[in-house]
Amino acid sequence: MANLAIGVTSLQQIKSLFSDGKAYQNDCKDQQALACYTQASNLLESIDDITQDMDELRYNIFLNIGTVYTQQYQTNSAKTFTEKAARIANKWKNQDKITQCLDSQGEIKRLEGDSNGALHDLMKSLKIKLGADGNEGLDVANSYHSIGMVYDDQGQYADALSMYDKSLKIKLEAIGDNHPSVADTYNNMGIIYRKQR
Repeated sequence: MANLAIGVTSLQQIKSLFSDGKAYQNDCKDQQALACYTQASNLLESIDDITQDMDELRYNIFLNIGTVYTQQYQTNSAKTFTEKAARIANKWKNQDKITQCLDSQGEIKRLEGDSNGALHDLMKSLKIKLGADGNEGLDVANSYHSIGMVYDDQGQYADALSMYDKSLKIKLEAIGDNHPSVADTYNNMGIIYRKQR
């Protein structure tokens, strides 16, 4: 009975650290976020019997650590943690989580200048998203936007504009025209038009 109490206490502490890490990450306090995520991950590693819920928490921690490192352009560290998250997602065959990992891996490859690798991962993610329920929600819009960024990096402006246009149409319908994500897409389209002058 004592082991169960310790496990519950540890799990509560892990969830609290994860929640704190997300709050720090949302406030752009990357070092504090990484400290919370790392401590939560270490505590999870000390638990012998990992349940699926704990594994999902570990997935979220790894993916968030990868995201923080990606935002800091520390691509090697980002890859390490994104790959750990991907192994968990693939183990549980969770399509949503698999696409999140593919999106993250695509962004890491884009930052490294590996356009072909980025397109491969992002297109694979998009195909899974479109095949899942046929719906074109915000996750699909974000895929189109990310693919547009890769085409833009490659100087394939017509393809980039096509992807941004698809993204924009979905975003406008889903969240309206007064949202930062919509502004990002308009901005990226404007930059391309300026490049083409």
